[in-house]
Amino acid sequence: MRQPMRNRRRNLEKLAKSVAKGLRLQSDVLEVAQLLWERLDTPTSLGLSLLAKNQQLEEVVKVEFDPHRYLDDDWKTARDDYQAISFLRKFPLEISGVDRESVAREKFLASEQLCRKTNESFQASADRGFNPDVERVIHSSRRKIDRWLGKLDSRSWALRCRFGPGVDALNKGEHVSPYYKLSRPSVTPDFRDGALALVRSHPAWERLLLDPSQIEDFNPQDGDQEEPDFLGADARADQLRGILSVVPGNRVTFVPKSALTHRSIAIEPGMNIFAQLGLGALIRSRLKRHAGLDLDKQAPNQELACLGSRLGTVATIDLSSASDTIATEVVRLLLPPEWFTALDWCRSKTGTLTMNGENLTIRYEKFSSMGNGFTFELESMIFYAIALSVVELSDTDTSTVRAYGDDITVPTACVNALEKMLTSFGFIVNRQKSYSTGVFRESCGADFFNGKNVRPFFLKEYCESAPSLFRLANGIRRVAYRRNFGFGCDARLRPLWLHVVRRIPNSLRDLKIPFRPTLTRWSDVESGDGGLAVNHDEALSSPYVRFNADYMAGWLFAYLQARPSITKADSEQFGKLYLFALYACRDGTSAETTTYDQLVGRGESSRRLSTRGYTPGWFDLGPWALI
Repeated sequence: MRQPMRNRRRNLEKLAKSVAKGLRLQSDVLEVAQLLWERLDTPTSLGLSLLAKNQQLEEVVKVEFDPHRYLDDDWKTARDDYQAISFLRKFPLEISGVDRESVAREKFLASEQLCRKTNESFQASADRGFNPDVERVIHSSRRKIDRWLGKLDSRSWALRCRFGPGVDALNKGEHVSPYYKLSRPSVTPDFRDGALALVRSHPAWERLLLDPSQIEDFNPQDGDQEEPDFLGADARADQLRGILSVVPGNRVTFVPKSALTHRSIAIEPGMNIFAQLGLGALIRSRLKRHAGLDLDKQAPNQELACLGSRLGTVATIDLSSASDTIATEVVRLLLPPEWFTALDWCRSKTGTLTMNGENLTIRYEKFSSMGNGFTFELESMIFYAIALSVVELSDTDTSTVRAYGDDITVPTACVNALEKMLTSFGFIVNRQKSYSTGVFRESCGADFFNGKNVRPFFLKEYCESAPSLFRLANGIRRVAYRRNFGFGCDARLRPLWLHVVRRIPNSLRDLKIPFRPTLTRWSDVESGDGGLAVNHDEALSSPYVRFNADYMAGWLFAYLQARPSITKADSEQFGKLYLFALYACRDGTSAETTTYDQLVGRGESSRRLSTRGYTPGWFDLGPWALI
C-alpha cells in the first residue's frame, strides 16, 4: 500500500514542476486578459480588448487609471476600470521597440546624477548655510533620529546578523540558502575585518572555513573527543583573510517591474548583506520601541489611506526611485556619526554595471540601493523623520503621519510643504501615485475609492508550473471576494477563474487549501501557492482533505511545499549540516522554529508534497454572486 502512495506523490511532484497547459506563451496570457476585459464590460475594458486584438500592446500598458474621472459614488465603474487597466501593467509583455532593461539603466544612471547634485548641494550648504526652512527640518529630523537610534551596541548588531533569501556575489541559482552561503563568504575590501570578526565570533563557522576535513571527523556527541587543534589566533585570522573572497562591490542587475521598464537591484557580497541585515533589524527594533513605527505591519498605512479616501484628511505620498535617490551626504547629515560609520562600513561603495557588453565600475553617489539589507529601514526612518518634522513645524496633528518605505501618509494640509522639503533633500515625488485630492488613496498594497478597497489583481509572470497557476487562480478568486466586500465572490470573474483552473492537471486540482482572512477591517483574504484555495464544501471532494480525528478539531490537507535545495552529496557533509543547524537556532539563542523557507531561497523550483497542512477552521468565501 505504501509503494503506490509513494509513486503517486512522486508523480504529483514531478507534474508540479512543469504544466503542459500553463500560460507559457504571450498569446495564452492575452487570451486570459481578453476574457477578463469582456467580462468586466466597461468602455475602458472593451477599448483595451480592441487595442490588444490589433496588437497595440504598448498602448494597452500605457493607459493610466485616473480616479478623478469618476464621480465620488461611482466606485463600481472605477473598480472595474482599475482592474482592467492594471491586469497586465506588471506583466513582462514582449512589445516591439520597448527595451525594458535600457529604460531601467537610463533611470539608474539618472538617479546617480541626481544624487551627485544633492551631495554637491549639501556639501556647499554645509559651509554657507541651508535655507532656514530646510535648516529647521534638518535640525528636527536629526534630533528625532538620534533619540530613536540611541547608542549603537555592537553585540545587539552581531546577534541580529543573518543571510537573506536571495543571491549574493558567489551564490546563485538554487544554491542560495544559508547552507551554501556559510561556506562561500564574499566581502568588500572595506568590510574585510568586520567579516573576519563575525566569522570568528562563531567557532564552528571558523573551523569549517579553516579546515573542513577536521570538522568532518569531529562529532560533538562524543563527549570524550577533543576538539580539533587549530593554529594560533593570529595565524587563524591571517588564514581566514585569505579564505574570504574579496570583491570590489556589488553587481547591478535588472529584474522585471512592469511591461515598460525593469527595476534595478544590486547583488551584494554575502558577508556585507549578512551585516547589513543585522543593522536593518536593529534599526527596525529601535524604531518600534522609541518612535512607535512598526515596520512589521502595513495595516496602519492602509487604515490611514482608507481614512483619507473617505474624509479627505489624509494624503498618500509615493516617491520615484526612492532607494536610488538617498544621497550619501543626506545620510551623513541626518544620522549620528557612529551609526553612519557602521552603515558606511558594511555597504558597497562601488558597483559593476554592464553596458554595451562591457563592465562599468561606478563609484556610488547614493548611499544604498535595492538589495542592500538596511535600505528599507533606513529610508523609512528618514522619510518618517522628515514628514514628522514638517507636520510638527506646521502646527498640525501628527497622528496621521506614517512611513513604510517610500509609502508616506501625512495630513492633507501639509502635502505642499512636505513635497517641497522632499525635493530639497533630493527626492522625487511620484505625482501619478500620490493622492491628496479626490476620494482615491493607495498605500502599502491597498487601494481605496471612497473608503472601499478596490485593489486590483496584477498578473506578473508566465504560469509554467503548478504553483504559478495556483497563484493566479487564487489571486483571481481573492479579488473576486474583495470586489463583493465579503458577500460572496463576484460571479463575473468565475469564467476567468474556471479558465485558469482547467489548465491545472486533474490530479493537482485535488490539492485544495483554505483561505485565511486578513487582520484588517475590510474584507480580504490570503492564501499560499501550494494548492487551489477553495471553500469547505469544494475541498471535501479531495482525497487529501480530512477531518483531524486525532484531536477532534480542525482539518488536515496536503499541499506543495518548497523543497530544500541540498543534493545528496551535500547532505553527507556533516560539517556544513552541523554549522547550518547552529545558524538556524542562533547557537541556541533563538526561539524561532527552523522552516523550509530558511533552507530555500527565492530561486527554488523544486516542490514536494506535504500532508501536514492543518487549519483549525475552514474559512468560506461564500457563493459566486452579483451585487
